Amino acid sequence: MALIAVNKIGKHYGGPLLFKDITLEVERGLKAGILGQNGTGKSTLLRIMAGELEATDGQVFRQRDAVIAYQAQELRYEPDATVMDEMRRVYAGDYDRARKIAALEETLAVDQAEDARRRTLAEYERLTHEHDTRSGYDLDRKIESVLSGLGLPESAWEQRIESFSGGERNIVGLARILLLNPDVMLLDEPSNHLDMDGIEWFIQFVRNTSAAVVMVSHNRHLLDAYAQEIWELRSTKLTRWAGNYSDFVRQKEEALALQEREYKSQQRLIKQLEFQARRLKDMAKAYNDPGQAKRAKAMEMRVEQMEKVDRPDRGEDRFRASFGSGKHRGHIAMSVKDFSFAYGESGVRSPASGVESPNSQDSGPGTQDRHRVIFEKACLEIEHGERVCLVGPNGSGKTTLFNEILKKADWDNPTLRLGKGVKLGSYSQLHDVLDHDASLIDWACAATGLLFQPASELLHRFMFDRDDLKRPVSTLSGGEKSRLQLARLVHAKVNFLMLDEPTNHLDIQACEQLEEMLDEFDGTLLVISHDRYFLDKLVNRVVEVRDRRLQSFDGSFAAWYTERYSDREARRKTALQLHSQREAATVRGAAAQEREEKKARQRELHRLRTQLRSLEEKIAKLESRQAELSAQLETAFSGASDALHARELSRDFEALGVEIKGLYAQWEELAAQVE
Repeated sequence: MALIAVNKIGKHYGGPLLFKDITLEVERGLKAGILGQNGTGKSTLLRIMAGELEATDGQVFRQRDAVIAYQAQELRYEPDATVMDEMRRVYAGDYDRARKIAALEETLAVDQAEDARRRTLAEYERLTHEHDTRSGYDLDRKIESVLSGLGLPESAWEQRIESFSGGERNIVGLARILLLNPDVMLLDEPSNHLDMDGIEWFIQFVRNTSAAVVMVSHNRHLLDAYAQEIWELRSTKLTRWAGNYSDFVRQKEEALALQEREYKSQQRLIKQLEFQARRLKDMAKAYNDPGQAKRAKAMEMRVEQMEKVDRPDRGEDRFRASFGSGKHRGHIAMSVKDFSFAYGESGVRSPASGVESPNSQDSGPGTQDRHRVIFEKACLEIEHGERVCLVGPNGSGKTTLFNEILKKADWDNPTLRLGKGVKLGSYSQLHDVLDHDASLIDWACAATGLLFQPASELLHRFMFDRDDLKRPVSTLSGGEKSRLQLARLVHAKVNFLMLDEPTNHLDIQACEQLEEMLDEFDGTLLVISHDRYFLDKLVNRVVEVRDRRLQSFDGSFAAWYTERYSDREARRKTALQLHSQREAATVRGAAAQEREEKKARQRELHRLRTQLRSLEEKIAKLESRQAELSAQLETAFSGASDALHARELSRDFEALGVEIKGLYAQWEELAAQVE
């Protein structure tokens, strides 16, 4: 039985339909990814499946008692809550049970009446059994394992969520979903802002979980690694494709190629039939021949009744632009020499640095509450035309370095020096370069210096129409804000691009278009990204933030990733092998112990049954003796014997009865033990 069943649903918000006639089922264990351009309704479909929204048309069925967990891109949380507060809310019932168990232990430690103590002990045994069954003694370890796996440092666990960046809140929301252990996980861009270790951990979790997972994601590596199906939303329709993202790309290209051939073949046939029909009509008119007119009509009917093949939709709704590249002089584009950076207790840099610290997303929550060194005498040189990616875990200082370069780098700075003729252009993942109170056209004019008409034409190239021009920037989606930043960069004609997570909010088609633009760009590129597809295509050098330094690797991202993680993977496999061996030894030991315990139980059972048989034989003999005494007593009290003898018989009879009663009590106790 399906956990969620969707039957011919549609949705609109008073305007054109987002989608219609969507029918699908979510079975246990399904792993599906939802693709589509921004604005096609992917997040809306998830919310309808989760019960957060009502469909305009159709029906949604959810299995009773199925646990369905939904994670939006924006985290909802209790005011003033810390990370651990939110995590423990998932296990509120288990923590409440633990408190009850602790209270019962205190009660058992004091003297009680026997009946009250018996009731307390029974309740204590019931709760401890339930707690053990639900692994209630291991809750904090579960929470710590998930938070660590997702890359959230331990220093952040007791920090208030409201002080976190959007990316860090995304990690908290994802952790909460994973701890729920739901039957269905509905996830909206769950990998945004995860570092590479976090993404790999998440991939392993999703692949191993028994829950059904349906996620909106533009991370092609993630979709390749886990998806069994791809659901594509396009032109109000949903198409299901078997396999992962690479399978989807291949199958779709094959389907479009076949459709293209069928469409062209049918169009040629239609043109031939229409041409023949016109000729026959002309002949019928010229020679007054009804037969020719009838044949022409039959040809026209054939064209009308033909099941038309649609023109293939190759998704050509793309922004059209290229990054210009200004001239440069010299060999070195940028030099970083002995760069140090640290946060002080009051949220400023350490005295050695002497400058105020910027607000940095990857500096990690809570870092401004104490001294923390981010970089220490880090060095780096980037030559003109190089394509460099900056990698490292969240909190290592990547965005901090970007911010410092953008604020302070120039030709005269000996620590952060730009080459002659270098013109920097930057992209911020937080979109903090945008004026969210301004309209699109006002911001574009202010950011580029263009007049209304050329600024409008620039925005139109990035898929903003006339109706969008007066929209406030604050109303734009993440993908639209990304395109707005790219429009500014295209106009700037820079020769050194610094991009911080440029693909986070772009749909896959926009990611591919950006990759094409950057591939054609002949300037210098420095990029922070966790999108492996994006990096595999573009970069020829990897710089890793490690141990407060910048360590360089010349080569492709794929080569660096293989070298960097091969040792770790080997260690992981060795650890898994040792763990498996220990588990096997434990299982063998447990099996041997179980055999010994079974033999002991059998020996004990044999002993108890022997005792039972012995008691039964003894009781039978005593009852026989009791029957003889009963007969003698009847004779004695009938007057055939003296009174003294009768009293002796009576005492013997009563003593025998007491002994038989005691033996019966022993028999009942032994019989209960045998049961």
